[in-house]
Amino acid sequence: MLNKNHLLAATSNGNKNQLRKVYLQKRNTLNENDVQSFSKIICQELIHNFNLNNLNVHLFYPIKNKKEVDTWPIDKAISRTCRLFTSVYNDGLKEWECVSFERNTPFKEKKYHVPVPEFYKSSKWSDIDLILIPLICFDLDGNRVGYGKGIYDSICTQLKKSTIKVGLSFFDHNDVLIDKEKHDIALDFCQTPSKLYQFNF
Repeated sequence: MLNKNHLLAATSNGNKNQLRKVYLQKRNTLNENDVQSFSKIICQELIHNFNLNNLNVHLFYPIKNKKEVDTWPIDKAISRTCRLFTSVYNDGLKEWECVSFERNTPFKEKKYHVPVPEFYKSSKWSDIDLILIPLICFDLDGNRVGYGKGIYDSICTQLKKSTIKVGLSFFDHNDVLIDKEKHDIALDFCQTPSKLYQFNF
């Protein structure tokens, strides 16, 4: 069992690395059945809590060896009624590009083992109505801890103000107080298997 006081002590010192380590260890205790079961529940709850019809929805697809929330069930559930987008790394520009793709497009693993569509069209970040964001842990202010590369914050700065930012997490907030940095962009919501969290939306 995780020691809550240990977590709070870690964050009071602004130690995101410690939080990242603790929650990655917690996530690594999940077996494949847990990952798939919780991911399906998150998908079901997300569909129940949001009207996604006719929206432009951005998905990050799961890196399998990291035991991330599997977003493929979400893809399957909304692909008939939504226009789907994802991110592709542009080696020339050294940045992540927003792209759209057709339903049932095959995917392959690229940089950082991220699944990307084999065929896609370049799009604008301002096209996105709702973005689903992976994370390691989050707090009640909507602050999140990721892998520490700043990828999601750099993407979120390019979104239009009305874009809804929804985190996906296997675990609830667990009273974590995350030390916010200047570049951090808070979530609007976070969906877990048990609850939808809303943050000043």
